Amino acid sequence: MISMRKTAAIGAAGLLGIAVLAGCSSSDESATDTTSVSESTSEGTQMLPPVIITVDQTDAAAAVGDFLDIVVEDPANTTISVDNANILEITQGSDDGSAVMNPGAKALMAGTATITVTNPDGSTRDIMVVVS
Repeated sequence: MISMRKTAAIGAAGLLGIAVLAGCSSSDESATDTTSVSESTSEGTQMLPPVIITVDQTDAAAAVGDFLDIVVEDPANTTISVDNANILEITQGSDDGSAVMNPGAKALMAGTATITVTNPDGSTRDIMVVVS
């Protein structure tokens, strides 16, 4: 009977060892798979910081895919327009009570476009944007 217990204990230890090794093997494969997915996901969804255009700036440079943040004093009452919507896709500023968003744009393709900022008092300024 002692030998059966000894044999059972050795068998259980062996099975436990196999389970641990299998767990490590599976874990390594999962880590590799997760890393691959994570890398491809991060490449596809990587967020770059916006190009900040200050109040006194009259020109800016951006790359295709960049977002532009146009700093203004009164985002909700300032409007922007663009002379070439193929180059820049604009977004008006807003204030929904919980967040104030500056007007901005997304660089769609290489080229040059001019954004006209119209302040609440009717004054305007032009910003020439070169997208590469």
